[in-house]
Amino acid sequence: MTQHTVSMEFRDFDPSDYWRLAEIYDTIFPERSRSIDEWRFYDDSLDKSKYYFKRFTCLSVASGEVLGFGEMWNPPWMFHPNKFWLDGWVDPKHQGQGVGAAIYRTLERELKRHGAIVAWMGIREDMSRPVTFARRRGFGEKMRGWESTINPSHVDTTKFETYSEKASSAGVEFSTLERELREDQECYPKLYELVQTAFRDVPIADTPTDTPYEQWITFEMKNPNLVPEGYIIAKHHDRYIGTSVVWRLKKEPRSLYQGLTGVLREFRGKGIAMALKLRVLDFARTNGFDNIRTFNASTNEGMLAINAKLGFKRDSAWITFEKNLA
Repeated sequence: MTQHTVSMEFRDFDPSDYWRLAEIYDTIFPERSRSIDEWRFYDDSLDKSKYYFKRFTCLSVASGEVLGFGEMWNPPWMFHPNKFWLDGWVDPKHQGQGVGAAIYRTLERELKRHGAIVAWMGIREDMSRPVTFARRRGFGEKMRGWESTINPSHVDTTKFETYSEKASSAGVEFSTLERELREDQECYPKLYELVQTAFRDVPIADTPTDTPYEQWITFEMKNPNLVPEGYIIAKHHDRYIGTSVVWRLKKEPRSLYQGLTGVLREFRGKGIAMALKLRVLDFARTNGFDNIRTFNASTNEGMLAINAKLGFKRDSAWITFEKNLA
């Protein structure tokens, strides 16, 4: 069978492309849909004086139609100036026509121009064509992780009261970001220290790096999707020792995304992580959310065990592919 190809050209991404970017992305990943405002926020929030970011648009020469997008950037949470994350999205109507290959060739030129030594890309395991595409271009599997979901109304949190009791007996109390912002002028610096310290133990593709304070404030605390009243903080006296963060999803108004749930090493084994998760579930159920989504590396055995005990259901795994360019 002869494969149909299209003539393509590339240009820098333009703000007028946001609608098409959101349309293509949502068609490929309906379970991860993003609004135009969310795309703009993440783009505008990244400190591009420190972290490299480049997105370009692929168009049909004949029709001018946008066929797809490619981008490369430095992940702030594992920053190295010569290591880049790659993303590429092709309109499903035009997949199998050489668009993805052309986008990758353009990314390759950018990688060489910037002296890249490592490149990563994330692909869902059930997307056989992109998986084969990555392997044929020299990428190998680095790690896996699962997205998991749960309906908070299906969890009887009273069955797990012993975890909260254990945490309380260790002198731990629980608050919310909303309350701490009212009552503690040092909330942000204390929370920043907790989040950076806890994240160093999260399995990721490379050595974790602390996100600079101002970048963290802009990216997380000023995120319009953040839910301060559902963002749970564990305290031991005045010290922040654990947290579980949640965001709303604009295109899924009854869903929450649960990010980092972390506890400082010296306070682990006291039921705190489970108690944090239970409070997020209680908040979600009380406020009419019917779905919570989270993500965990396959090697994060402790958090996976907690999620399984609560009843989170795993979706398909995501594979982080890595290519050594040095």
